[in-house]
Amino acid sequence: MNASASPSTHYSRLARLLHWGTLLLMIAAYATAELRGLAPDRSARIAVMQWHMALGLLIWLLVLPRIGARLVQPVPAIVPAPGRFVHLAARAAHLLLYLFLIVQPLLGLLTAQAGDRAVTIPLLGFTLPNVVGLDSGLHEWTEDLHVALGKAFYVVIGLHAVAALAHHLYFRDNTLRRMLG
Repeated sequence: MNASASPSTHYSRLARLLHWGTLLLMIAAYATAELRGLAPDRSARIAVMQWHMALGLLIWLLVLPRIGARLVQPVPAIVPAPGRFVHLAARAAHLLLYLFLIVQPLLGLLTAQAGDRAVTIPLLGFTLPNVVGLDSGLHEWTEDLHVALGKAFYVVIGLHAVAALAHHLYFRDNTLRRMLG
């Protein structure tokens, strides 16, 4: 068997770039949402939230190639192989992470537009077309859901990070090294 046909021990460079890039964008999106209260005035808070929304949309755009890469590129094996429960838990956690990456930005967009906030992309200067009209009930509902899911999302992200460290430090397998390259 030649080297090109052997299974990889690491995720592809593209998968790693998308994974770590998404993490950096999520940190920035979280920071803009949490720190907007420090903005000196209303117009500055609006600008910070425009950045938050733009980052959320960029995260959403990155999830599509992430899913594509995951479907077409083989996932490197964990060595030594985990038990069935660990394997199922990892699959469930990844499914949740992908669902969050798809749903959260869309909820944010609906929240903004139902609240009559234009979603303008900073630096590019264009405004997304409205998919919903002004609707205070929808705005309130989607905002509450966006905030609640955001908190749940951070718990799942934290568990994902703790699991990666546990695999590295306790189970001593290659789970973390596969994503570090």
